[in-house]
Amino acid sequence: MAKTILTIFFIFFLNSVFGQQERLQGTIIADSLEGFAINIVNYTKKIGTTNDQNGFFEIPAAVNDSIIFSSVQYKVVSLIVSQEDLENRNFQIRLLPVIQKLDQVNVSNLRLSGNVNKDTKDIEVKPFVNNKSLGLPFRDIEQPTQVERRIYTAKSGIIDRPINYLNGTLKKLKRVKAIQDLDKLVNKGETSFNTAFFIKDLGLSEDLISDFMYYCAEDKYFENLLENSKRLSLLEFFQEKAKLYKALKEVD
Repeated sequence: MAKTILTIFFIFFLNSVFGQQERLQGTIIADSLEGFAINIVNYTKKIGTTNDQNGFFEIPAAVNDSIIFSSVQYKVVSLIVSQEDLENRNFQIRLLPVIQKLDQVNVSNLRLSGNVNKDTKDIEVKPFVNNKSLGLPFRDIEQPTQVERRIYTAKSGIIDRPINYLNGTLKKLKRVKAIQDLDKLVNKGETSFNTAFFIKDLGLSEDLISDFMYYCAEDKYFENLLENSKRLSLLEFFQEKAKLYKALKEVD
């Protein structure tokens, strides 16, 4: 009986000691945190959090865990957690601002007289050179939009990617891109035929054309027709969709 009680007590003791999850608590000190949230990631445990408006933060951590503090406006700080850090209730992390160094500016020693006709003759203008002008191979590829570049950046790097998944940045960027793609599709549909076609042939008033395009965009086949310039198929598509749209909107 005594042995059973001792075993139960030992198990309870182990649970009380090891069952508690240790946490690193502290305050971020910086010049100004107003409006800024610092990304705080336990790289060892692959979890993250941010600070509150007063700079306070709390994150699960254990001894020897690697904690990373990062932000656009501050230098990255890495910390290897010690037992002293976990026990310190006045733990602080000081962040230093990133200093943006401007590129060196070369000032020309060319003296201008103020006479436009004379000065333009004295200034040597170098011809524009690219792959095409040199007769070299080149690819005519559409450049990524700002949102697409931001999504690529958010998904790159072993540190930035988990951070942006955790704080919802990546999800927000993808939602913005989806809206932009839809608007681009609608605009392309509106310009696929002239306005007279939508008014006279389809019987739509001019103020309903954009709304009609959003209705068409719900059909995945619509994008394929626009991308592959299938005008006859697109015309038939519009005619069928116009009947359904007008019935839905109760337009004569």
